[in-house]
Amino acid sequence: MQKQNVIILDGALGTEIQKRGFDVNDSLWSAKFLSKNPAIIKEIHTEYLNAGADIIISASYQASFEGFMKKGFSKEESKKLIELSISLAKDARDEFWENLTDKTDKIKPLVAASIGPYGAFLADGSEYSGNYQISDEELLAFHQQRLETILHVKPDIIACETIPSFNEAKILSKLLEAYDIPSWISFSAKDEKHINSGESIEECIEYLETQKHICALGINCTAPKFISSLVQKIKKLSSKPIVIYPNGGSKYNPITKIWEKSVDNSDFAKMALLWKNAGASIIGGCCETGPKEIQELHQIFFKT
Repeated sequence: MQKQNVIILDGALGTEIQKRGFDVNDSLWSAKFLSKNPAIIKEIHTEYLNAGADIIISASYQASFEGFMKKGFSKEESKKLIELSISLAKDARDEFWENLTDKTDKIKPLVAASIGPYGAFLADGSEYSGNYQISDEELLAFHQQRLETILHVKPDIIACETIPSFNEAKILSKLLEAYDIPSWISFSAKDEKHINSGESIEECIEYLETQKHICALGINCTAPKFISSLVQKIKKLSSKPIVIYPNGGSKYNPITKIWEKSVDNSDFAKMALLWKNAGASIIGGCCETGPKEIQELHQIFFKT
C-alpha cells in the first residue's frame, strides 16, 4: 500500500477452471482439482499474476475436512489437500516473482488463504443465505479446524469471503482474534443495503470496525450494480481498507453448479473506477471474472 493507492486482487478460480472445459459440478467445486489436477490451479494463479494481480486467493474456499472426508479421503489426506491449496498459490507467486525482471514500483504479490462460509461445504446454495441449522459451537469448530491447518502453511493473509450472515462473521472474527495474521472479512450482499441473510451492511460494519484484528472489510460475489452503494455505506462507518470483488452479475444455480444468464463484463474495469472513487482500495473479481478483467483493472488503474 506504500507504493500504490489501489491493490489488485485476482478473479475467479472455479468458473475459470470451468471455462477451460473442466467439470466443476461437484460438492467440492474448484477444490476438487486439488486432487484431480492441481496443475490447472497453479496455472490459473500464474495467469492472474501475469495479468497484474497483487494478491492471489487460494483454492481453499470449498476445501474442508468434512467436504473431503465425505468424498472418501482420510483425515490426513484431507489435511494435505487443504495445505496444498496454499502451497500451490505460494509456489506460483514465488516463481512469478523470481522470474520478474522489472520489479520497479511493484510490490511482491501476496497469498490470501480463502476461508469460505460453512454453506460452501454444504454445497446446497445456503452459502447465499446463511441458513445452516447448526449451533454456533459447531460452526466455530468447523472453521477452527481448517484455519489451523491453513495457518501451518503460512499464507500472508486470511480472506474470509462470501460470508452471508452477520452471525458467521462474528464467529469468524472471534476465532481470528487468537491468531496473529492479517485478515479480512467480505460479505455477499443481495442488494445495495443488505447482506444475503438480511442484516444491513451498516450493522455488520459497525461491529467489525471495533474488531482491531480485522484489517479490511468488504463485499464479494455480489452483483456489480450494488457495489458503489455498498462501498459508500462501508466508507461512512469504517476507517479500514475496503476490499471489493464482485461477480459477473449472474445468478448461481446450486443444482447445476452453474452461473446463469451471464452478463457482459466489458465495462468491469470502468465500474471498478467508480468503486475506487467511492473508497475501495483492494479491488478484483469473483465468479465469472478472469485474467482478462484483471488485466483491464491493471490497465485502467496504472496505465491511464
